[in-house]
Amino acid sequence: MIQNWKGQQQDFTNRKSTQLPHGGKDPIERICAAYGFTSRQALCRHLDVSQSTMANRVTRGNFPADWVLICAMETGASLDWLVFGRGEAPKMETHIENRNEMPQAQKTPQLSYLVIQNGIIKNQKQIDVAPELIPTGATAPRLIGLDSVIWIVDDFAGELVDGYWLTEMDGVISIREMYRLPGGRVRVENGKASFECNASDVKVLGKVIGKSEFME
Repeated sequence: MIQNWKGQQQDFTNRKSTQLPHGGKDPIERICAAYGFTSRQALCRHLDVSQSTMANRVTRGNFPADWVLICAMETGASLDWLVFGRGEAPKMETHIENRNEMPQAQKTPQLSYLVIQNGIIKNQKQIDVAPELIPTGATAPRLIGLDSVIWIVDDFAGELVDGYWLTEMDGVISIREMYRLPGGRVRVENGKASFECNASDVKVLGKVIGKSEFME
């Protein structure tokens, strides 16, 4: 079928539809840039979504088509740039989250507080956290409660290395201490129940960057 679009004839008969990118991390970064936001927390506030929702869009590979459309309508940013990063980035001189509000530096950041119960992660509430308690360089931190410990977990993109991780294995979510081994394998520390497996068997949901432990 031939359609006339913006004065140009386009034949879509033997053409496949445009394939959207897989994953939301890069489009979300461009959405933040289009609004002039310097953090994903600011975008969460503007879209009225929780940080756990934001984290799922980033880590689980869900393309944020609805957020892209909203951003394009509100900022005038090109869909081609928001979706694929093609073309010139829009120039934003002001931060939308600062309009009619106090400066961002004076606001207490809010982090999502989630709890892991029986291998399932549940969103509890938003908690005000002093900026001094959030490690420098964190991009989308959230608090996760598990076994009398509150963990600070941030987004992560890269190879699994030694440390504590928010992981999913066989559908069970937990915080695990892991060590990278040769041959693409990892060791999962769990006392007498420690074991080794392929790194590909572990789905990384975030990297632990801090913790607070209650004394008994």
